[in-house]
Amino acid sequence: MRKTALLLTPILLILFALLLGACTVPGSDPGATEGKKTGAVDPGETPTDAPEITPAPTELPWKVDEKGRRLAGSDSGLTRDGTPKKYFTISFDDGITQDRRIIEIYNKYNFRGTFFINTGLFGANWTWVGQTLGDPSLSHLRWTKAEISTGIYDGQDVASHTLNHPSLKNYTKTQVMNEIDKDIDNIYEITGICPVGMAWPGGDTEYTKTTMEIARDNTSAKFARATTSTNRFNLPKSWLKWQPTCGITDSSLLKIAESFLKKEAESDMLFYVWGHGYELDFYNKWDTLDQLIKMMTEADDVICVTNSEFYWLFADEIPPIK
Repeated sequence: MRKTALLLTPILLILFALLLGACTVPGSDPGATEGKKTGAVDPGETPTDAPEITPAPTELPWKVDEKGRRLAGSDSGLTRDGTPKKYFTISFDDGITQDRRIIEIYNKYNFRGTFFINTGLFGANWTWVGQTLGDPSLSHLRWTKAEISTGIYDGQDVASHTLNHPSLKNYTKTQVMNEIDKDIDNIYEITGICPVGMAWPGGDTEYTKTTMEIARDNTSAKFARATTSTNRFNLPKSWLKWQPTCGITDSSLLKIAESFLKKEAESDMLFYVWGHGYELDFYNKWDTLDQLIKMMTEADDVICVTNSEFYWLFADEIPPIK
């Protein structure tokens, strides 16, 4: 009898366990699915007693300054892989009405350039430019704020040319700071993108090393284009005296462009052209500009960048002031 009881005991225990599994326990999760055991976790489900995991933040496409403003050129996605490259960039000064035709040429080739503007001179009509060049009919008319606010420069790199285009060499520290940073603030207000660069107004005789030091230490400007041509394809020696390769009016411009295209990049190279829109009218250079942009955009080994995009590629390797 004892032996029979011993044999029945395991059988009864098994039957009892099966009955428990088939029953719904009062207070259990009403949303539990059929066949799901108490305490079981579906694949991918976080256990209720497990620590909550915060997903990693998505990397922002823009760099921002201390005010949270998006910084021009920092969203390009361009990177360097350690091999020498050939870069091309171009800029035009003053924010004048010829810029619209320039942008039409750019758009034809899916190209983007840099435009340095003076927000303290909106709508200014500098008739003296044409008079100085001997052509009083030559237009040098700046866009108004309302006109620029319609999006004339959308997609382009808009940077500072100072507020009022003064000679800065005799300006006080406060005056220099105001001319640069107020212009940058105004451009941000209009475009929603904060410039990181500027162009010195009036040419290379109109600022000093002291001016550059003020800009470096007290303003938002990271680079400043100068005006003296190097006729070379070297990288800038310093950001606040960024010398271009040549001007848009250079009679050898297309030959220089051809030379650039023929060269092999044994080290990083930069072809930088600068100018003013009115010069395209006066010197009849519109076809030259078209040819130049076509040549650069169709070259397989040339990377076309705005001034600001180029800055971010080499920001840590070139000093602000040499």
